[in-house]
Amino acid sequence: MKDAFSAHNNGPFRISEILNKVLPNQKVPGNIDDKLIEGVSTIQNASSKDITYLGNKNYLNGVSNIRAAACLITTNLIDVLPENVVPIVVENPEYTIIDVIKLFYEDIDDGITSQISDLSYVASDLILGENTQIKPGAVIKSGVVIGDNSSIDSNTTIGSNVMIGHNALIGSNCTLQHCILGNNVIIHPGVRIGQDGFGYALGDAGFKKFPHIGRVIIQDNVEIGSNTTIDRGSLNDTIIGEGTKVDNLVQIAHNVTIGQNCAIAGQVGISGSVSIGNNVMIGGQSGIKQHRKIGDNVQIGAGSGVMHSISSNQRVAGNPARKLESYLSEIKTISRIARK
Repeated sequence: MKDAFSAHNNGPFRISEILNKVLPNQKVPGNIDDKLIEGVSTIQNASSKDITYLGNKNYLNGVSNIRAAACLITTNLIDVLPENVVPIVVENPEYTIIDVIKLFYEDIDDGITSQISDLSYVASDLILGENTQIKPGAVIKSGVVIGDNSSIDSNTTIGSNVMIGHNALIGSNCTLQHCILGNNVIIHPGVRIGQDGFGYALGDAGFKKFPHIGRVIIQDNVEIGSNTTIDRGSLNDTIIGEGTKVDNLVQIAHNVTIGQNCAIAGQVGISGSVSIGNNVMIGGQSGIKQHRKIGDNVQIGAGSGVMHSISSNQRVAGNPARKLESYLSEIKTISRIARK
């Protein structure tokens, strides 16, 4: 259960209340022990006043004494729960617990009530939507448009002519320039968007910097993790597709296009002009060589070095990356040799 200093707890709620709010189409069993729930916790740390969840037996991690009051769980795992835990059967416990957490907890208000802080710098031609806040230390340059119900946190700089949609949350210490952001976008602290990419031509006089005149386009419902950098396009735009989630410390180079609903884990490096399809998952510390094309529904294992394009619906791993089956077979062969 969260401590009071990190989030506000809206509880307690009875189990029947939780089900009515989170799973309104699910019938509440008549014989349910309608316990009073005070918070949400992991299955390892839950107390007799918490609700928890379990969708994979491996997540037990050796826990033998589950103390939770109730548990969101799949049918095949009910037998692991002791009699004192009320089972709430759902198809996807991890997905459902998100709504339960949102029911119980909300971020603590920072106490800043003014729409535009006196300690910020805002250009006179800013177009600002309703219920949008500019917090202390923020710098908003000329020609910026920000939609309704958005927030620009402290010490963030928004460059000239940047456009930000509705319901956007821009964290502290970010820089945004040469970019357009859609609706419901979350930018975590320290993100850099729209700076020049790493582009040079080599001649007799040394390196000559390639001009960057493109933008960064971030579509609706995208989330960008802390200290990630997204370079503007050189001649084309850099594009992050709708619903894509990017972890912390990711480098996305100039002219990259990323499709819809992709997930990119921490410390991934995507070189210039890479094209990535929809529903792609990229494991942490992977790298993709410039100008490669990654098809739809591709999964790239952590630490992979992608040297060639990958067709749709493939799973790859290793450095250099190859089909997952080949990679695992090679690892087994090396292990057998090493044991001789």
